[in-house]
Amino acid sequence: MCRIQSLIKQGTFMGITGLILLCLIFSCASWLLPQMEILSVSTEGDIRISFSAPPTEASIRKAFSMTEDGTSLQGEFFFNDSDVIFKPLNGLRENREYSILISTVAEDIKGNSLTKDFRYRFHTKENLKGPRIIRVEPQNETSLTLPPAAITVFFSGPVDTNSFTEALRLSPSVTHVLEWNEACSTVRIIPVKPLTPGTRYTITVSTALMDLSRNKLLLPFNSTFLYGTDRSPPRCYLSRESSSNTTGNLIPGTLNEHIPSDSKLKISFDKEVSIESLAGFIGISPALGMTVTPNLERRDRGIISFPQKPEWGKPYTLTIRKGITDTFGNKTEEDIEFPLVFNHSNFKPPVFAWGGLKNQNTMERISRDTDFSTISFDPNYFQERVDRAMDLYLVFSITEDADSLSFVSATRAISISATNGCAEISIRTMKVLTEAEYTASDIYDPAMLAGNGEKFCALKMGIEFENAKQLGLIIFSINKELSDSLGNTMTGNITLTYNKQ
Repeated sequence: MCRIQSLIKQGTFMGITGLILLCLIFSCASWLLPQMEILSVSTEGDIRISFSAPPTEASIRKAFSMTEDGTSLQGEFFFNDSDVIFKPLNGLRENREYSILISTVAEDIKGNSLTKDFRYRFHTKENLKGPRIIRVEPQNETSLTLPPAAITVFFSGPVDTNSFTEALRLSPSVTHVLEWNEACSTVRIIPVKPLTPGTRYTITVSTALMDLSRNKLLLPFNSTFLYGTDRSPPRCYLSRESSSNTTGNLIPGTLNEHIPSDSKLKISFDKEVSIESLAGFIGISPALGMTVTPNLERRDRGIISFPQKPEWGKPYTLTIRKGITDTFGNKTEEDIEFPLVFNHSNFKPPVFAWGGLKNQNTMERISRDTDFSTISFDPNYFQERVDRAMDLYLVFSITEDADSLSFVSATRAISISATNGCAEISIRTMKVLTEAEYTASDIYDPAMLAGNGEKFCALKMGIEFENAKQLGLIIFSINKELSDSLGNTMTGNITLTYNKQ
């Protein structure tokens, strides 16, 4: 019995020992199994990479990538035993930075791969130091009483003149010519016209500036100087422009009328201001959707537009609040209010005036005043389950600039319904009456005269009516999409409800 227990213990010990040995073997596989390595890289002419063993072509094509100044390069591969040669299509060019990446996808013919991604960087530049701007004359924050003949920029070494032209910005804009020294290390910016007194000028050079080795300026450069003095606050002006090319200046404190509803307002100043914050100084009452777009190039103007169309004839007040700052620190000193009314006649919406339902031999008037009144249908004439033809007239006032109502919009906008199954009503025909047809029709009312830039236009509809015993409501609905020939739509929906008797 003791002998059996001893063997069991010995077998258990040997099993555990074998398990530990196997774990050590697998954990040390990277030591015991050979790994592919990159022994050397040569960039003389073509790219030559030497591996510790012949690699497979397919894996190298997947694993290899090369960039020139951050842009991916295309090229051809050539394989020679353990060497891989890559020839860029355009060769290696001067003054460029290159980067090579070979990922762990690369394998040799025995299936061994790289243990980690291989990266290699090199360049074809004479130096890697970017250009620097040593100084500018006039110096930064200088105040001048006389205009400078030129603005001179001194560089740490020769620069690419074309890149400087791209990188340079003068604010406000100055028409100028550039005069370089022979070494291209100094440039004079010579104004074509005299600079404007009382103006602060800013010279900006962006990181587009490069030296002859294509190294870029590390950070944007700014310098400013003041020519003359300015203590006056900026002055503000407002004008309008619409799609019909109608323009006009707006006057503060005075009611500005006849403004097209699609107008954009142009705000301008007599000098440059902190234009980025312009939207925070402009408001309109009553509230109306509004967008303020500053002109970041000119910095003395912006556009106010209205994604939410202003209501025709409704008075608004646009306010430009004080505190807008110019480049000298001067601020507008008072709020400016522009009372506005968007009531140009071209944009006057159609307005429902009145209507009539020709009921047997009588005309039942339909209007806002008769809403929820009673319409009688003689049961001796309007018998049950008998179709009767009736005429419905609807009259609208429209702008004199429009020819008539839009027939297409009318077919979509007008409907009639009945509740409680008290009647079956449907529109069978519809016509927009001419002025002559309107004055000769049953709905014409000589007492109702158009004027003030408007005229009347009538719709005539043939109605099929089938009566029922039940009481209920008859509802005439006019959707706000009803428009005139200019595309002007009503300002809201109209519902007229009548008791059927």
